[in-house]
Amino acid sequence: MARTTKPASRSKVTAAAPTVTRPQILDRKVIADAGTYAVNKAEIDRLTAENEALKVTLLQAMGPHESVITGNRVLTRSTHAGTPATENVVITKAMIGQIIPGKKGRKGYTTLTVQ
Repeated sequence: MARTTKPASRSKVTAAAPTVTRPQILDRKVIADAGTYAVNKAEIDRLTAENEALKVTLLQAMGPHESVITGNRVLTRSTHAGTPATENVVITKAMIGQIIPGKKGRKGYTTLTVQ
C-alpha cells in the first residue's frame, strides 16, 4: 500500500482591513447631521413627487383661467413656450467648412404658484 503524504496544514489567511482612502470625521454632531441630511433628502424626493401629482390636479381644476382663488389661497398659472430646435447651418464662402451647430431647443413648461 502506497503512502500518501498529508498536505501541509493551511494557515488561515485573514484579509487585512481595507485601507481608508478618505479622511474620516469622527465628530458625533457631524455624523448625526449627515444622517439627518440623508433622511431629509429622501423626504424631499417624496414630497417633490407628491407635489408634481398635486400640480396636475390643480392645473386641471383651474381650467382655462390664469389665476383663481381657492379657499384662502391664490393659484396662478404661468406658461412658458418652448424653443424650437434649429438645424446646423453652413455659413459664408469665406468660412467654408465651418458649421454653426444647431440648438437642441427646449420643451415648454407650465409653472404653478400657490400663495
